[in-house]
Amino acid sequence: MKIDDLDLKLIYLLMDNSRLSISELAERLGVSRPTVKSRLEKLERDGVIQGYTIKLNPELLRAHNVVALIVKTEEPEVLRELEEIIEVNRFTSRKYLIKIAVEDMEQLRSVIERAGFEVLEIMPILESLEREYPPRVKIPFKCDYCGKEIVGEPIVYKYRNRVYFFCCPTCFREFKRTRENIEKFRLKEEQKIENAHNHEHSTHG
Repeated sequence: MKIDDLDLKLIYLLMDNSRLSISELAERLGVSRPTVKSRLEKLERDGVIQGYTIKLNPELLRAHNVVALIVKTEEPEVLRELEEIIEVNRFTSRKYLIKIAVEDMEQLRSVIERAGFEVLEIMPILESLEREYPPRVKIPFKCDYCGKEIVGEPIVYKYRNRVYFFCCPTCFREFKRTRENIEKFRLKEEQKIENAHNHEHSTHG
């Protein structure tokens, strides 16, 4: 897979919000719409982007009790046929760790009977913590502060709907300090204009 820093920034933006339009992506990346469109098509064609998905409200997921089971079965294809089974992990030729979403114990018993597997252990899942994993890529591109080439994983910073990459904590810190100073200067200038405008109105009054 050959991707560059523009591809990676595009991926980070879509990971945050896959509903961004091509125009919005182009604006945030500072490139043209045709560039974004061709990059997206290439990432999809190369299998880097395999689909676009949504995040559901956790309240919807809590409508079910999720239970983890360690089971043995000679017919693993059955595990894919039952809609209550939401996750399947195989760790030996016959042994699986699966997750089942059910309303109550009666429904769990029914799933176990229909699946016909041997249950070795049942564990109720009390809490699930979802982690977002950044793309693990090693490509050379330039730091958005010092301009030096970065090889490996960058420090990623999202500011005003744009994505920036930095080679080290020092560049990241200096970039933030520079942006803060620019923001302070901009606010002062806006305040001066507003004060002058108010003074002009009061003089005419």
